[in-house]
This record gives sequence, structure tokens and C-alpha cells, in this order.
Amino acid sequence: MKKLKGCLYSTSQSNTKLPDLGPDLIMSEILPRLPAKCVGRAKKVCKEWLSCISSKEFVMMHCRHMCKGSRQKILSIGQESCFISSTGVDLVDEKTMITLPFHVRPSDVWILSSLNGLLGVCLRNTFEMLIWNPLICSCINISDSKSYGFFKIYSDVVGLYIDSSNDYRVLHIKRGHFTVDVMSYSRRTSHWKRIPFLQKRHYHTNGYVWSGGTFCEDGLYFTVFQFWLAGDIVIIRFDVNTETFSEIGFPYVGNGETCQGNLVNMNNKLHVFVSHGFIDMAVDLWRYEGEHWTRSCCFRRLVIFQRQFGA
Repeated sequence: MKKLKGCLYSTSQSNTKLPDLGPDLIMSEILPRLPAKCVGRAKKVCKEWLSCISSKEFVMMHCRHMCKGSRQKILSIGQESCFISSTGVDLVDEKTMITLPFHVRPSDVWILSSLNGLLGVCLRNTFEMLIWNPLICSCINISDSKSYGFFKIYSDVVGLYIDSSNDYRVLHIKRGHFTVDVMSYSRRTSHWKRIPFLQKRHYHTNGYVWSGGTFCEDGLYFTVFQFWLAGDIVIIRFDVNTETFSEIGFPYVGNGETCQGNLVNMNNKLHVFVSHGFIDMAVDLWRYEGEHWTRSCCFRRLVIFQRQFGA
């Protein structure tokens, strides 16, 4: 990789020249701090830059820098308008209205999953699925004439992930007629392919509620909850390298309490917030590592206040 030859000059008469910057410094300290549009332009510099910027390691570095301070963005979707705002304290009132790249009302856009600034969405009027980057107002329609890429509410689930070749993919799980059909969409090739699911499992029935996918390390994770049995909950893991499914036990709460889990990726480690109890609710944060769950912290006695109307 060639060194960056651009030089900066001071406004003084000495015109002091800064030393050339090595490729390691550029890739590890400069490019990860640039906005998404600038990083996209940097891919066109040379093949080596394209390969490095497209790697999973660079994506993680860029996301860590983008998650600091005012770089974080909030997407707000209303009935008739859509805004992007900053999370910075000084910039909390600054909003930028964006125009949707598809011809529907903002309220007719369902967000199904997210990963590194990309959103998997569904259009309410047609049930078509798209990959949308709201920061650059770009989208890709991933539905086709073979009925792939159409989302069915209350039964389908979606997750975004990056495979071993650094290809962004969409995993679409469709339930119905005593079967679970799994399809994977490649952003690189724009094609769908079928993936086999677990054998002799009953997760296709309406008695199970699935969460959206959470991508962490080399897996895409879903919580599957059987709502009429207290505490009957499991985590389904999709290995993005072998393209196989497996089951992971849910953290044990005890006492037969009804619990719910919300998966989250923290520092590229899988965590789950487990809420249990009703009147005196408690929330525990668990971390998954080495095929075991470890409780990280507890939030006890979260009392739910009920407002009474009338005298």
C-alpha cells in the first residue's frame, strides 16, 4: 500500500511540511473516524484500501468510533415525516429531515433489524423487504418475482449479519404450514438461497414468539418464547460460517417465574437483559461466553406503578 502523499501546510510563512503518514496509522486511526460517506469514497482509492475497509475488523473499528458522543444518530419515524438527530447534549435539538427513497408514508415503514447503520425494513403496503441506509438515503429492494423477500407479520423474523467473506446478508425465517423455511440474501450477489433448519422442532407454531436477530461475533441469535408456559424460552443460534442452527439454553432465573429476554451486543459479546417478576420486577444482565451464562449485574425491586383514575 502506498503512503498517503497529501501534505498539510501551516498558514505561516515557514510552510512546515508534515511527515508522510504510514498505512497502518491511516487505517487504524484516521479512516475509522471518518463519516460513512467519506469511508465509502475511500474504497475507490485502490484495491488494498477497498479490501481493508471491507473487512469485518475495520467495520467494527468504524462502528466503535461512530458510537462516541455526537456521532451517534437517532432515526425518528413519524406519521408523515422522518428525521435524523444527534444524541449529543449540545445537539439534541438539531434535526435533519430526510426523504424516503421509497414511495410510501413514513408510518408504513416497519424496521425489522439493524446492523452497522443498515436497516432491514418492510413496506406495509406491499410487504416488500429492503436494505436501507438512512444516512446516505440509499436502499436496495431484495424482493423478487419468486416470492422471496416478502415479509409476513406475526410469523416471519429477520436478522442482518456479515459472513466469513465480509458479505452483508439478510436471514429471513418464514413460519407456516408446520414448517420453518429459511432463506439467506446476499448483498454482494443479489441472490437468495435456502438454508436447512433444525429437525423435529415445533418452533413453527403460533404458540412461539420470535425476536429479531442480534448479530454477535460469528453468530446470529434469536430468542424464542412459548408464551403460555412460564419460563419456557430458548435462544436459537445461526452460525454464519457453517450456516447451521443450534439451540442455546436461556439463563436460569428460578422460582418458575415468567421471564422475558432482550438480546444485545456489547463490545462484540452476547448479552441478554432478563426481566422477571410482576409487581416487584427485577432485571438481570447476563453475559454469554464459553458456552456458559454469567450474571453481570442485577437491578432489583423495580416497582411498577399503576395509576388509578377516579376518586
